[in-house]
Amino acid sequence: MRRSRCLSFPLLVGLTLPAAAAAQPAATELPAADVPPPGRDQAAPDPPPAWAPFPSSLAGRGGYDDLRGLGSLGGPAPPGLFGSRVAYGASWYPNQPVAGQPTSLGFVRQDLALSAPAWRDEADAVTWSAHVRANLYDTDAVLPDSGRAFPDALWNVGVGASYLHRFDNGWAAGGTVNVGSASDRPFGAWRDMTVGVGGFVRIPTSDRSGWMLGAMYSATGEVPFPIPIVSYAWQPSDEFGMNVGLPLSVRWRPTEDWLFDLSYTPIRSVHARAGYRLADGLGLYGGFDWSNEVYLLSDRPDDRERLYYYEKTLSAGLRYDLGPTSAVDLAGGYAFDRFYFTGRQWSDQQHDRVDVGNGPFLSLRVQFRY
Repeated sequence: MRRSRCLSFPLLVGLTLPAAAAAQPAATELPAADVPPPGRDQAAPDPPPAWAPFPSSLAGRGGYDDLRGLGSLGGPAPPGLFGSRVAYGASWYPNQPVAGQPTSLGFVRQDLALSAPAWRDEADAVTWSAHVRANLYDTDAVLPDSGRAFPDALWNVGVGASYLHRFDNGWAAGGTVNVGSASDRPFGAWRDMTVGVGGFVRIPTSDRSGWMLGAMYSATGEVPFPIPIVSYAWQPSDEFGMNVGLPLSVRWRPTEDWLFDLSYTPIRSVHARAGYRLADGLGLYGGFDWSNEVYLLSDRPDDRERLYYYEKTLSAGLRYDLGPTSAVDLAGGYAFDRFYFTGRQWSDQQHDRVDVGNGPFLSLRVQFRY
């Protein structure tokens, strides 16, 4: 008999709105000229362009995304560095058959991410962040090799802080730290705790270009060891900018109405978007994503064992700006090549593997900046 679950959207909101991994910077702005943090008496910069057609990124990816924007040369300022941000998203994946098992699997994913400045002056800035992700499952699937029941829910909960310092010679340095728990029973034991740390130094070679060097580690990243940050940022014009290296990203606005964005982070994370402005404050977008999530199951026999989830999606959506500092977008698409497995790394992908059939999904996201 199928285990009954409550998959209602209001659950996460009711549990976390009063208190609300690592929040990802929004991919809604084109690269802009780098500016120093405002002093206490200076005004904050303007919000993103109202026509930006892409949805806001939310919590849970970890890895390079914790630093994206924080110190990138020629890139946008990170959310929360000059103001605050609240973002909520919900996605519904209807039941699809599980390969080799007489059951199906569907789930609702909910994300809540907060960020806000903690302190800043002319040279330094500290930002705090908090995030909650909940995947609520409807399935009777089992992890086939160990015989364990597939979890009813998977959570990723955490808090973090980022620091940025700008030197008089134009260099910049900073880092992030995030602490939390990603598990079916978050904070149930010390071994279920997670940590993510990263640091960088930014060396400009001109007003629009320079090097970014550093490293990033996340306990819920795809690889269980630190990964390097070695990239060169190049922005020959306001319409085009790219980071060459690790991570890799390209943003291009060929006309006032079109916007393209592509990013790659090791080892299996790709995000590609194309957006078109239909009218002021209204944008249409489509894209491809290859993403993954990592969790620490509370009943795992090996402390180093992790539950991995991989998926690829094709999506299209409509974004509407409610005002200069808020936006909502509704998207739908097709999810494919989806599977779970347990192990220490990618080479263990055949252990406890659960393949889920391809199928549609729907998502709703809302963001407020203030």
